Amino acid sequence: MNAEELAIYEFLRSFPGSYVSIKEICQRAGKWNHFAQDRSWALPILRRMELDGVVESNSLGDYRIKGNDTTTFRQALLQPGQDLGETTIIVLGERPRRI
Repeated sequence: MNAEELAIYEFLRSFPGSYVSIKEICQRAGKWNHFAQDRSWALPILRRMELDGVVESNSLGDYRIKGNDTTTFRQALLQPGQDLGETTIIVLGERPRRI
């Protein structure tokens, strides 16, 4: 990582699991004069970091550090409120009993 990527990464680390807007990243990460010279200076860097798999974005264009979620699917089913993404759970009828 170069210095700008590292500055953005360190800034996003202060918001674990939360998405941060581009405007806030551009204002508060890196050197103070970056925002004065270019109000969207971090956007190309964030896109490159997203392609490298370091950060992820939501549909609004906000960014966060890509999480290393080690929760297994079975563990996630046992935790109420756990996000399962776009998982579909199919429940089949009971198995026939053998006599």
